[in-house]
Amino acid sequence: MKVELPLAQATALLDQSSKGAGNSNAALNLIIDRLRTDAMQADRHRIESLLRTLELRLDPPPELATAVAQARQLLEMEPVDHTRPSSSYVRILRGLATRVETLRVSAATYASAPEGADVAPVHERLGRTAEAHGGNVCWFHHDRGLSDWPLWDRPGWQRIQRLVQGRWITLLTVDSAADLVPPMCVGEPQWGRRGLETWLYGWGIRLVCRAEAEAGAPR
Repeated sequence: MKVELPLAQATALLDQSSKGAGNSNAALNLIIDRLRTDAMQADRHRIESLLRTLELRLDPPPELATAVAQARQLLEMEPVDHTRPSSSYVRILRGLATRVETLRVSAATYASAPEGADVAPVHERLGRTAEAHGGNVCWFHHDRGLSDWPLWDRPGWQRIQRLVQGRWITLLTVDSAADLVPPMCVGEPQWGRRGLETWLYGWGIRLVCRAEAEAGAPR
């Protein structure tokens, strides 16, 4: 991962440091510290997001189990000064992030689309979302023209349900949470978004909504 500091921000840091310290070395060190901090925060966030998926895998292979344990251990070892992480810490964290990014769990996508709609682009987007969250999509399911139906009565979702109950997947990606809750079920805790997430998590499955993930929501 390449971290770049905007020119205006770098110039401001140089001016700030030059006025306070009176030498260019202090200005350079200030910029280096900022770059390391940004890289550290980005990698820690990335690893944490991937672990939320990978840690749900039942009976993980040795490579995955070892990498997950090492990643969790390193995340617990924080630098003494978060504004000045050492180069060795940042380097180790980057190496671990690269390793964790290669690990995958089985995933599925589900889409609810209007009658006659082309769902291929939707599944393609959902596939990219799954990959960004540690998933390798093996199943693509959808329903057309059934957005008013209860989720459990939709044929496409019933196929997802069989994957869930058979523990074939660890990650499920959807376009939006609204696709999962028909109008008649809005406001009903058991059949709403939270109820569905609780049900999936009980089977060891993480739900990721693409719209929220792209907006930066912690989902």
